Amino acid sequence: MKLGKLALNVGAIALGLYLQPNIGWSTRVYAPIITGTVTAKPSASTIEIDHRSYHIQANSSAAKTLNSFYVGETVDMRVDGPPGGTVEVVSIVQHQGS
Repeated sequence: MKLGKLALNVGAIALGLYLQPNIGWSTRVYAPIITGTVTAKPSASTIEIDHRSYHIQANSSAAKTLNSFYVGETVDMRVDGPPGGTVEVVSIVQHQGS
């Protein structure tokens, strides 16, 4: 009888560990941080970093802080996908040390 309970307890612990969010997060792809200098702000929904234009995702933290950056500032951006494709900026912060 004790062996049956032990197997049940081990199974429950294994299931509990498997269902933790950390297990699923290990397969998530994170986009790298893009660092560059603001070269232009052509509109309220785009920003130009190092002469490359990026679209700002609506209702994101980047859209809320866009007006606090000026041409010539160095910033760090995080986009919603891998660079090279069609991506939107989700956050912009001032680069540390600038």
